[in-house]
Amino acid sequence: MRSSFMNPIRRSVIAACTLAAFASLSATSAHAADKLLVRMDFSAWGMHAAMHLAKQKGWFQEAGLDVEIQDGTGTINTLQLLAAGQVDVGQVQLGTMAIAKENGLDLMSIAGFARKGDLAVLVDEKLDVKSAADLVGKKLVCFTTSPWAPFIDPYLKAINVPKSKTNVVMVSPSAMISTYASGNSDGFLSQAPFGQPMVAKVRPAKVFLLADSGINFPSYGLVTTPKKLSERGAAIKKLTQVQVKAWEYIYAGHEDEAVAALVAQRPNAKLDPEVLKAQIVAYRQFFESPTQKAAPIGKQNDADWVAAIQSMERVGAIKPGRKPADYYTNAMLAN
Repeated sequence: MRSSFMNPIRRSVIAACTLAAFASLSATSAHAADKLLVRMDFSAWGMHAAMHLAKQKGWFQEAGLDVEIQDGTGTINTLQLLAAGQVDVGQVQLGTMAIAKENGLDLMSIAGFARKGDLAVLVDEKLDVKSAADLVGKKLVCFTTSPWAPFIDPYLKAINVPKSKTNVVMVSPSAMISTYASGNSDGFLSQAPFGQPMVAKVRPAKVFLLADSGINFPSYGLVTTPKKLSERGAAIKKLTQVQVKAWEYIYAGHEDEAVAALVAQRPNAKLDPEVLKAQIVAYRQFFESPTQKAAPIGKQNDADWVAAIQSMERVGAIKPGRKPADYYTNAMLAN
């Protein structure tokens, strides 16, 4: 009797111990994963495709990473949070990073994806604007934490348009596109591959690239701080390599899969798959290095940065004497 009475108890104890062991193993595995907080430039859009695809497909997890992807409120804000040590990695505009370094923020780019300048003035196609010089008298909207913000005055100077003869109005980030789409501005300052697809259905826009004015620098990439590289280098290297592979996968014909991942990862954002795909496709040409056409995705080079430094020096955006090594390292890429 005693034996038959004890068997259920013994089984319960064994089951409880087994569950506890699994719980302990799970906790240990979760603890073993390197946690990284990645902050983007803005809310989800096409340029975020590789980050969300890697999350959706479990590639970060396979690399031993627990990655939190945080939406941003502008490149400048993300750079400030990076410098303050509140996030581990940011995906931002690298030209704006160079300006932030000039203002004392200790930052370093660890991968360059869109390596050609993409900042542009976008103006209603129906307006009689044939060149940047025709922007005189036009109302343009932007926002204070935009990657455009540090370059507005240098751009106007480069195209010989007096600031007093333009009307650049700062609005909230979320209001920029709607202000233009509703007809309350003639144009807006943004990235060409982002902005054109956003307004194509409601008010198509023509593009005047900042790069065409002689101010050219790498666009989107990954940024961190030297301190984070020292403390979290192994984890950051894994993240960087996963992102390079994700972009290679996307541009090998998997754009639709990337769009689906974005939508799945941000289900409440009301994202338009058609716009997302158009943004991803539009960015492909900007991924090519201006000086090294066959350069692998993510890899930066001195020639691109020398040209960027020279163009930013000319307009007074940075002081003379800077060198490429001040801004980037390829140490986080695959050997």
